[in-house]
Amino acid sequence: MATVLEKLRALAALPQSNPGPWLAGAEESVGFLKDHFQGEYTVLYASLNAIYIHGVLVPEGALKDVNREELAREFVTPDASWIIEHVSGGGEPDRVYLDPPLRRLGDRFKVGEKLVFIRSFPGRKGPPSIEISQKLVHALDLHFVEERSAWCRLDDDGDIVDVIKIVREYYDDWAQDVTLVTIPTKDFAEYMRLSGAAMLYFFDFTRTNPRSFAGWGNTSPIDFEAPDLFYHGGISGQGSYVNGRMIVRPAVSYESIVAEHMERRNPTSRQYATFKAIDLETRQRIEVSANPQDLRNYFQEKSDKPLEMSPVFFKAEVLQRYKSDADKYDLEDRSITCRGAWSLRTFDISDQGQVTTYLRYLGELPYKEQLYWQSFNEWPKAWLAERTITTDFKGEFYVGEDPLNELKSSIRGLDEAPPVWWQPRGEELRKAVRYPVTSSQSEWGNEVLALDQLANEGFLIAPLRKVAETLGVVVEPSWRSFKLLEECLAKRGGDAVDAKALVDHLRRLRELRNHLKGHASAKKQELAKEALAKFGSFRGHYEALCNDVHESLRAIKAVLS
Repeated sequence: MATVLEKLRALAALPQSNPGPWLAGAEESVGFLKDHFQGEYTVLYASLNAIYIHGVLVPEGALKDVNREELAREFVTPDASWIIEHVSGGGEPDRVYLDPPLRRLGDRFKVGEKLVFIRSFPGRKGPPSIEISQKLVHALDLHFVEERSAWCRLDDDGDIVDVIKIVREYYDDWAQDVTLVTIPTKDFAEYMRLSGAAMLYFFDFTRTNPRSFAGWGNTSPIDFEAPDLFYHGGISGQGSYVNGRMIVRPAVSYESIVAEHMERRNPTSRQYATFKAIDLETRQRIEVSANPQDLRNYFQEKSDKPLEMSPVFFKAEVLQRYKSDADKYDLEDRSITCRGAWSLRTFDISDQGQVTTYLRYLGELPYKEQLYWQSFNEWPKAWLAERTITTDFKGEFYVGEDPLNELKSSIRGLDEAPPVWWQPRGEELRKAVRYPVTSSQSEWGNEVLALDQLANEGFLIAPLRKVAETLGVVVEPSWRSFKLLEECLAKRGGDAVDAKALVDHLRRLRELRNHLKGHASAKKQELAKEALAKFGSFRGHYEALCNDVHESLRAIKAVLS
């Protein structure tokens, strides 16, 4: 994109010294138009000082024996669009009909496709809007991303890539304004071929010095005609100009497009990484490709190939990438999805903290993602977790405890029928709270923060004050949510000690958050040592924390509701 814009700027810029050659050289801009199709990007529309380019698609068959003089006279303006036309008179009844954007080009071309629409809304301040043919953006599966000023799509890795890029720049001197719309040449050539269309460019390159230009007197004419390019213009001592039309036919064949699409779908062209795994049948250590051709399932004849459900083990740090980018990855309790580009259908955590999944599902990942997982691959420190065996091999619902999921379920219940004292937390916030899976204090602190935001920040102080007053509590102005909850529980439950113990669970979570995310590192180290000494891991500590918070929430909900 930068290369196209830089070339156009160079063509459009009036030199500060020795401007004569530039003023006389408008025709050299035609060379850019002819050559830029060999580059990465194709110009759909460009407007800047000394340059105007506007491309539309016309049926390739309609270009045979085209009347060049007629085509040279007609012009498609940037704001030309679909209209409902009303014709009256001429000795005929009134007629109302739909007329397409390319109507001025005549019947043979009006069925073509206008690509860029520049439209203004009277009474609305600001620059006119730039719209792109919906047929084009739908065919290429594009979506407009405002902050990127581009029509975008996802690549195979789930990253957003700009496809149709719009550049708009405004200056105090309007003659320096820039509007540029480009599209990757490869995508556009394929679209043209499949549309049976060619690009018809309208162009005008006019070079003058606005401070001294006095008109086109004593102009020497320029005329050029070739099969797919014709223009006229002139050169004078004041400047030069060329105005014309260029036809660009798709440089790719239909057969090559079909071959490329077949290659994408060809399973033999996929790459697969090799993983350390445990053969499910023999329990032996193996190193094997995730290629389905190298694996077998229970329904196939027995062979030396390992079963596709042979487990693979990874360091817990493999999940950090997915936890740290919630915009790109949807990390569920036992699955990972990347913006619809790919998914790991199942994984789990072993009793020794290793991430586990199976050769079958690793083979479904893009090759680059397989290589990422391969870099964390290791031999097992323990066998699969009980939950994994129950759900993945016995096909049964796991009924064991999961403190975090139970807490989330309770909060979901509060969200769906919120009491007056509760601010619904929302699905996104619930999904953002996950178990810490590594020995990283930073990850542990981040998850404690997320848990506090999910649970403790849901309480609304003003409604809690009213609830307390309704219960007959004499409320102090300085009381915040924890004290209000404690007094309400004591008043309704009748036991101040139990009430304080329940709310202390929430206080401890808040205190832990404050120390881990906002206090000196010495205290963090002390808290980390305590957690590891008592629970063996940060996950173990987090499970206990979730249990305590859940106990408090259940009691608060039961009493105050």
